[in-house]
Order: sequence, then structure tokens, then C-alpha cells
Amino acid sequence: MLKLITRFVLVATAILVLALLTGFVYEQWSRQSAAQVFPAPGKLVEVGGKLSHLDCSGEGSPTVILEAGINMGGSQTWEMVRPAIEPLSRVCAYDQAGIMWSEHRDRPRDAKHIAEDLHSLLAAAGESPPYVMVGHSLGGLMIRVFADRFSDEVVGFVFVDSSHPEQNKRFPPDVLDVMAFPSPLLLRAISALGVLRLESPPSSSAFPTEVGEAIRSYLPQSMTGIADVVEAIDDIFAQAQPTGPFGDLPVVVLTAGKFLEQLPYQIDAVTTARLQDVWSDIWPRLQAELTELSTNTDWRVIEGASHYIPLDDPEAIAVAVRDVVAAHREGTPVRHENLHEPIDGK
Repeated sequence: MLKLITRFVLVATAILVLALLTGFVYEQWSRQSAAQVFPAPGKLVEVGGKLSHLDCSGEGSPTVILEAGINMGGSQTWEMVRPAIEPLSRVCAYDQAGIMWSEHRDRPRDAKHIAEDLHSLLAAAGESPPYVMVGHSLGGLMIRVFADRFSDEVVGFVFVDSSHPEQNKRFPPDVLDVMAFPSPLLLRAISALGVLRLESPPSSSAFPTEVGEAIRSYLPQSMTGIADVVEAIDDIFAQAQPTGPFGDLPVVVLTAGKFLEQLPYQIDAVTTARLQDVWSDIWPRLQAELTELSTNTDWRVIEGASHYIPLDDPEAIAVAVRDVVAAHREGTPVRHENLHEPIDGK
């Protein structure tokens, strides 16, 4: 009997190892295929021995820098936004290390390192300051750290439903537990072993088809980059805490007007209601505090948009950028205008 059990264990182990090896080989082949089918739309710039993807268009100063939060799309998150900003000024979207077309970097992916890498990327690509920084979600913390580190190069901000440095202290523990990210180890494992090729969440239908397919094809690579940021998440909040205020620089704060209709994870109706109640109470107060980062701000609640404002209402972001750029160029207060006034309006 013991020999039979031992044989069974050995066979099961061999099958498991073979399955893992097959998944790994399949994943590597799929990554090579994705690179051929979906080449980088911008340019790959070498910084510190690694390639980073930067996609810039338009002309004029200041240059608008688009910083995504934790998501699998990276630069592609802004594909509904960037074309609308092109008529206003130079605009650049990029992929953080390990996301989409940017190669993985070994050093920690906290806010300080991300800011330093972005600054080096812009310099290597010949994209000169001054910069207007646009940050969505966790990207709002990243641009605060960037501006704190390179204060003489930043002339304005747009915070797009931005994270707040103290949100993890303000939200109740039970809500934080529900919203917690999976462990970085798990994210890296499913990234490497082809699991996400078998079953991955579809990209938002708001994206053009090719953009959505590219995001999904690069999801396993991007999951590694996401794991790196999740691992450094506490440091990111801590590093953003002491940043600001930023004098009288023009700032527009855009806040989601509605709770997510579909959460990225499955939970019961009672828990969903609890999340919504807490969000409607605490999130607006955190957003209001972001307006204190400057003496020259405008706070705009985007009533029809969820947290994913870059998809739900990209025009609101373009209008906010227009107003910040105009305030910088003209040396005037950021104006309080109709959110959907045409972006070329005077």
C-alpha cells in the first residue's frame, strides 16, 4: 500500500510539474506573439539599460504628462483622452516599468523610484519641462511625489479621482479588507504560468477594439508590474503624505460622481452596499482636501462618471487640462467653466 501511495504521489507531482512547465512555455510563446501583433505605438527609450515606452503627440508648452494608477493598461488607459489634449499642447503617456511595453526593473516600484524613472525617461526622450501633471487614482500620489522632487519643472496639476495619502487610515478596516489587492506572489505566479491566457477579464468596451485587445494580450506582463507596485503600496502612501502644498499653481480636482456599477471582484449585495455607503461619506471629503494643495484650484464632480473617468468622461479631463494650461500661460486663476465647453473654446 505504501508503495502504491508513493507511486501515486510521484505521478501526481510529475503531472503538476509538466502542467506548470507547459504553462510557462506557452506564456513565453504568447508574449513573443503579442509583441509582434501589437508593437509599441510610441517609442521605446533606453533608460538605465532598460527600455521604457513613451507615447507623445501634439505641440506646444507646457507638456502634459499622463500618469495612470494601478491598472493593466498603462499608457493605453489614456487613449480616449490623449487625442483630445493634442490640440492644446504637447502630451505624453507612458508605461511604468513592467507594464505593457516597458521592461521590468529590479528596483522598488515606490513613488520616489517611479518619479525618478519618469524624469529620466522624459529627459532621455528629449521631452522638456515645464510639465502639467495629470494623475488618475494612485497616479495622483505619483505626480505629487514627482512635483515635490522636481518642483521647478511642474506648473500645474489635474487630479483624476485621485487617491489621498491618508485614505487607508480613514476607511474602516472591514472595507480595506474587501478592497485589498491579492498578494504580489500570487499575481506573479499567475503572470508567469499562463493562467491569464486561459481566463482573463475583458477590457472595457469603451476602448477602441485594437487598444482593448492589446491590453488583454499584454496582461500577464503587466500583472508583474502591478505586483511590484502593490508590494510598495504602503511606501507610496507614506512618500506622498508630506508633499504639498504647491503654492498658487493651477489645480483642477476631478471627482467621480457615482460608485462603480460593476466591481472588479465578486462580492455579495450587503458588502457592496456597505462599500457604497462608506465611499459616499468618506471619498468626497478626501477629494475636497485635495483642493487645499494650492490656492488656485477648481473642484469638479463628474456626475455621470465612476472612478474610471478616463473612460467614462475623457472630455472632462481634456477640459480640465485646457483650463490648467491656460492658467499657466496667462498667469491667471484656473477658471470655473462649463465642463463640456469645447476644448478649443476661448
